[in-house]
Amino acid sequence: MGARAGWAEAEITPPLGLPMGGRGPRFTPGARVLDPLMAQALVLEDGAGHRQVWVSLDLIGLDYARSAAVRHDVAALSGADYEAVVLNFAHVHSGPMSGFDKYPTLVPEPPLLRGYLDVLRLTVRRVVATALRRMQPVEVHCHRGVSHLGINRRRRNAQGDMVMAPNPEGHYNPDLWVLELQGTGTGAAQPGGERAVVFSYGCHPVIVYGFAWDGISADYPGATRKALGAQLGRDVHCQFMQGLAGNVRPRVLADLETGTFRKATPADLDQAAGELASDVLTALGDAGETLDLALAAAAGWAHAARDLDRVPPVVHWQALAERDDELSRNVGGYWARRLTSGLPLARSLPLEIGVLQIATSHRVAWIAAEAVAEWLGLLRTRLSDPRLTVWGYSQQVSTYLPTDALLQEGGYEVLDANWYDEGGPGPFASGIDATVGAGFSALMRPLV
Repeated sequence: MGARAGWAEAEITPPLGLPMGGRGPRFTPGARVLDPLMAQALVLEDGAGHRQVWVSLDLIGLDYARSAAVRHDVAALSGADYEAVVLNFAHVHSGPMSGFDKYPTLVPEPPLLRGYLDVLRLTVRRVVATALRRMQPVEVHCHRGVSHLGINRRRRNAQGDMVMAPNPEGHYNPDLWVLELQGTGTGAAQPGGERAVVFSYGCHPVIVYGFAWDGISADYPGATRKALGAQLGRDVHCQFMQGLAGNVRPRVLADLETGTFRKATPADLDQAAGELASDVLTALGDAGETLDLALAAAAGWAHAARDLDRVPPVVHWQALAERDDELSRNVGGYWARRLTSGLPLARSLPLEIGVLQIATSHRVAWIAAEAVAEWLGLLRTRLSDPRLTVWGYSQQVSTYLPTDALLQEGGYEVLDANWYDEGGPGPFASGIDATVGAGFSALMRPLV
């Protein structure tokens, strides 16, 4: 038997009134739907019967407990190894607060949100079951392209502080990875098309909330899928896998004259989606590489140490708790109580990592964090694989993962971001490159 694959999707747009994700512990309710959120699944099977399942979700993220439960469901349903099931989050900032449990807040999880997440688990099961019913023989092609959709968002200001601002000299990854699956026979395929295109790029989806703070939207990933469907045909399954976007924002929002990111408009969303869709189509226009699937997977943990000497004192959090804005009140109140409770702070972050082998010479690594763009080069060097693809925002979205070089620079992704995660508030300690690199090296041994 040769390669087989199946794919499917279903809508996961939440009801109105749920708190929105991507705003930290700030409870902005969603008030209108601009476009639907989707769950998509791709099941791959090689000639030996080994399977992988890739599930893409138009969500900000998910907490570990819920993610593990969904992956367990998918593994049981599909027969794929647990390590071969990947949930990848587009990390849209205009969807529900699906990662509620990661936020430091004294507010309990809203029952309506809990109910939505229970239904989400059932929906993912249904999508995977549909993909399994649609399994058909396929040819698999990998295309590599480039896109300049993103721009680095870390730059020093006149005072010497590292701030969130467009940095045309900063690092981002132009790498665009496209996997094309073409049906070769009738098989058991159901209506839904005989062609699938999976594309991966790393950039924060933060366009929509610039012009519609309370609007539900899949941002540029959803708009790009729609644009691709208009070009390739509505029956073509177009699925997005988020890459390394930790310090990358859409270039269309960068005002290089003022050195700021300007307020977004609906036209910016159309432009960004049109650019990325065009880049995907250009990549598909090349012959690409035909892959003979040889599926394998490995997953594990890297324990990244925290620097507890850099945690602000209790008075800092108490001052935040007395401010008027909701974000400061939640963060300050939580950490003030935590630091005076006697419960020790987290000394490390157990960071889940994994590697998917698609063919003998073709691998994808994934990280359960908002990894910065520099990790692509670091892991390609560490694993001696210059063609390695890396996905961030996979399984769960814990916190930002900087590199040792960025730890020395400071800035939001290094310092303040840890305040908005229950695994904080201390930044990472130096040595993170070696810790994560060693974890990935260990995963590679059984795959080589």
